[in-house]
Amino acid sequence: MTPLYTDYFKLGINHHLLFPAVTDDWDLHEQTLKQLAQMEVFEVLDLLLPLEAERLGREVDIIQASGKEVIYNPPLLGLEPGLDPNSTNAKVHERTVQRALAHLEAAHRAGARKMNIASGPDPGPAERPAAKAGFVKFLYELGSEAADRQMLVLIEPFDRSIGKNFLIGPTAEAVEIVERVHQTGVENVALMLDLGHVHLLNEDIHQAFQLSAPYLHHTHVGSCVKRDLDSEFYGDTHPPLGLAEGECDVPEVVEFFEAAFAVGYLRSGHRATVTLEMQPYPGLSAEESIDIFLEKLEQAWSLYWEQAGPAEDAEN
Repeated sequence: MTPLYTDYFKLGINHHLLFPAVTDDWDLHEQTLKQLAQMEVFEVLDLLLPLEAERLGREVDIIQASGKEVIYNPPLLGLEPGLDPNSTNAKVHERTVQRALAHLEAAHRAGARKMNIASGPDPGPAERPAAKAGFVKFLYELGSEAADRQMLVLIEPFDRSIGKNFLIGPTAEAVEIVERVHQTGVENVALMLDLGHVHLLNEDIHQAFQLSAPYLHHTHVGSCVKRDLDSEFYGDTHPPLGLAEGECDVPEVVEFFEAAFAVGYLRSGHRATVTLEMQPYPGLSAEESIDIFLEKLEQAWSLYWEQAGPAEDAEN
């Protein structure tokens, strides 16, 4: 008998990708947050919040009333003018840290215990050592402040060549960065893993889980488009599962489950977090798209247990 996936993980949804317009319309942001807060199927909300005090207070009230777990996803600082988490320029570094700390405080007010963070732009091979050192310093400072709030800072690896073109980057190098930060005495910096990003990185999902496992605290399920340059979803745009030009559908989610069970991220007695991070299907509403997301998730979960689930779970 196939167990319920809720026995093994808490399912989340990414708010601002399901409703892409909310990043330019804070009234819509608040309205759609209320909508997701009422959906019992999701125990976790991956989100970002407004920094304006009055609106932030209202949205925090919505979240707290819902009882849902929050995983905070700040804007990609490396794409904001004048900011760069990798920078060795003292002024840029300080501006970036202060911006990150503002989001850390918003996350803390919402009750988040995890905050995803990305590196900045990849400067190319010759400059990568200095950029990595800058990113380690940034994470040391952010992680130190997060520790005071009992929060984890999770590095989210991105590709270097198709979508965001960020420094970190390959999973192995993300692990290296975590270990370097830990050597400074800040141990609340860890990793998250994104199925779509793994495909953009041209990595194997099993290897990515194996490398990440000692430091892995969150995951995203989604897709990407990397072979059709004319697609509206080309690059790191978080398309929905199953697009003809996309890389991920039900079989890839089955592989995600296989890899997650193999390293113990998913296991009996431990409810990890798995967030659906996708835009709606072209021509369909967010609500219609959610129905398809959930259908595909259930298909993949059933197939996993039919093929290998009980044996793998027995080993964990």
